[in-house]
Amino acid sequence: MSKEQKLVVIVHESVVVSLIKDFGTFLLFAGLLYFNHKYLDGNVLIDLLFIIVVIMALLGRVSTLVFAGNKKDAIKWLENK
Repeated sequence: MSKEQKLVVIVHESVVVSLIKDFGTFLLFAGLLYFNHKYLDGNVLIDLLFIIVVIMALLGRVSTLVFAGNKKDAIKWLENK
């Protein structure tokens, strides 16, 4: 059985859109930590789980199968694949 490889292309439209997405991600992460400390009595294991998930997501972006950039550079990147 062969494993299929998938390429991921992320096209950033502008700096403003990127900042809005980053701010939204930060608010979601901060909201999860707030919920944990407000309603779950600040369980450290849940905090560690959230941190591990964020680190795994960041490490996934370093892969050679993922491209992030503008449309012109994405076309060039795909031509080389």
